[in-house]
Amino acid sequence: MCKIKGHILTMRKINPKFLRCFLLAIFISLLAPFAVANNTFHGGPDITPRMALLVFQLGVIFFSACIGSYIFTKFKMSSILGELLSGVIIGPYLLGHLPFIGFPAGMFPIQTGWLPVSGELYGFTAMAAILLLFLVGLETDLDTFLSFSVTGLIVGLGGALFSFFIGDLTVVFLSKYFFNTSYSFTHPVALFIGIITTATSVSISANMLSEKRKISSPEGVTILSAAVIDDILGIIMLGIVLAIVKAGGHNDLQAIGIISFRIIAFWLVFTFIGITISRHVAKLLKKFQDNTIIAVLGLAVCFLVAGIFEKCGLAMIVGAYTTGLAFSKTDLALVIKEKISVLYKFFMPMFFCVMGMFVNIQDLLNPPIITFGLIYFFISVLTKIIGCGLPALLLNFNTLGAIRIGVGMVPRGEVALIITTIGLAGGFIPDEIFSVAVIMTFFTTFITPPILNFLLDKNKSGLRKDLSNKNIANQIVYDMPDPDTLALILSKIAGDFEKEGFYVYNIPSEDNALYQIRKNDIFITMTGTSKSIIFDCEETYVPFINTVMFEVFSELENVIKNIEILINNKNISPAFTNRSAQLKYPVKTFLKSIKPSAVESNLTATTKEEVLFELTDIILSSGQINRSERDTIIKDLLKRESKMSTGMQEGIAFPHAKTNAVKKLTAAVGISKKGINFNSLDKKLSNIFVIVLAPRGNPEGYLKFMSEASIFLMDEEKRKKIISAKNNMELYKIFT
Repeated sequence: MCKIKGHILTMRKINPKFLRCFLLAIFISLLAPFAVANNTFHGGPDITPRMALLVFQLGVIFFSACIGSYIFTKFKMSSILGELLSGVIIGPYLLGHLPFIGFPAGMFPIQTGWLPVSGELYGFTAMAAILLLFLVGLETDLDTFLSFSVTGLIVGLGGALFSFFIGDLTVVFLSKYFFNTSYSFTHPVALFIGIITTATSVSISANMLSEKRKISSPEGVTILSAAVIDDILGIIMLGIVLAIVKAGGHNDLQAIGIISFRIIAFWLVFTFIGITISRHVAKLLKKFQDNTIIAVLGLAVCFLVAGIFEKCGLAMIVGAYTTGLAFSKTDLALVIKEKISVLYKFFMPMFFCVMGMFVNIQDLLNPPIITFGLIYFFISVLTKIIGCGLPALLLNFNTLGAIRIGVGMVPRGEVALIITTIGLAGGFIPDEIFSVAVIMTFFTTFITPPILNFLLDKNKSGLRKDLSNKNIANQIVYDMPDPDTLALILSKIAGDFEKEGFYVYNIPSEDNALYQIRKNDIFITMTGTSKSIIFDCEETYVPFINTVMFEVFSELENVIKNIEILINNKNISPAFTNRSAQLKYPVKTFLKSIKPSAVESNLTATTKEEVLFELTDIILSSGQINRSERDTIIKDLLKRESKMSTGMQEGIAFPHAKTNAVKKLTAAVGISKKGINFNSLDKKLSNIFVIVLAPRGNPEGYLKFMSEASIFLMDEEKRKKIISAKNNMELYKIFT
């Protein structure tokens, strides 16, 4: 809020943090040209102007990508789409080439050659592609993948091969009508379109399944394992195509067969060696002891292997993926993922934004290209639904299950764009084909979430015959009394595992607390829901987990006993006699939260429970909360009091609770002239009751309110005035 000439201007609908970032971006954009008005950036021999331009470009890219991501996320769409579209808007083919002060050729001048952006900027995207594929490899669970290898392999192979051939043939049959050029089946353009058609976005599919909690369902496991197959095949095919094109033998079928065999053999041998020696490499890296250094060196190994693959004629991303796959079998996988996650957040928005810059707007306005792009989009959807759905029908899935799998395999994303960029940068595909690929990627990513959500919402099995209730891993469930206890125990468990030499990785999740715990061959997943802690592990490790939990409960029991001793010794009481705090600490939050209609100078309650009921009714009567929430509020207050009384010292009590019944911090004040037994710390009767309710999911300001209320009530004379107030208005004036 801000006051303007006596009026109050509110902007509640706009996120303040977003608004500040947006205004800062505008300010920097307006200020920057004047700071560099005497410089012209033509990319000449002087490296300093080129680097200065790069710095400006990166700043604009990050702001644009974040704003695009924010807007699309608000509308429940993939952030990738927002980042792509922001790149199109600020790119050299739309706004980027427009001149303004300090930038006579524009912020993103059109470059000569195959790339529409500078070599420096493309270098960043190449690094991003390596990092992305390294993480995809790290996140590949080989054990789960092999456990579902038959179903996933058949579905993945069906989808990949069918998509490749149909995608390739689409270019062969339609290119002469739309591009006035005929391409053969083995032409680089046709081959690249075929490879792009095979890719499936593992991350997009996983996010959709996670939101619906269907990752462990038969369809979910099949989609994820088949998506991994698709990406592996796509990456291998890319290596084969690059080797074929560089050898200039794309019309010689015998040469294609020999090159394909060599590439596949090279990849399999290198992968086998990598997985075999990865444990020894991990053991060597552990000697550095610092997890950050370990992660940096792991990434360094990735760069070295990526360079080796490029030198051997394969793409760097193939080497990056292979390195990630090798490290995924070690306990360092969690450490590396956690420590380089900040690099992922740095590079990924920039990568997709720059990909959008590659799109030529003139191509998108060209009717033949738009028409071909839409045809290619529909074909890309059908090839996955048919290519993956038909094999699924042969593997115990019914029609609904097969369609779910097919639709789940539709979205293309990061891998497809990386392959497309490599084709464009190498001069293997023209600009219009790149635009066609982006159209397909954009629309498949756009339409899949709502369709798959609709199919998953159908409460029907996707199997013709239900599987027996046999789990691959054991599940151990510990029920918890409340979310606060659960959070405390989760933190203690994670700490105890780390003391035992385990690597504990906290996976960001909106709904549940999710941890991956790993040491050598031991792999445990720990999930904290709203009511329980769940462990997923092999049967061998069940006794180990039970032992850990027993030790955690024993240690916490001892901690609770020590806390009780601390409370009985009245070590908290000096806070209410510390007058220096009253002089130094402001109490604005507390005072602003007290409403005139939410004070009562003469409570009629005579017991602790009656006080809670009466204070709740005061809040409801003030109109701050809907009356239908009364039972929920009282239940949460009683639950909080059952843990430990909120009666403090000097006749003060702070009944409080975190509850779903309120959307913001809500408070009231009640006074009992005679005093009520509230089980206070000093065993005295309580006269002043300050009740506060905070949203369970967002209790911001909760502790600050409590501390300010404590400071305000330190003054003995003020407490006497409060207790002796004759009516509600007199009581309210004391607080204001």
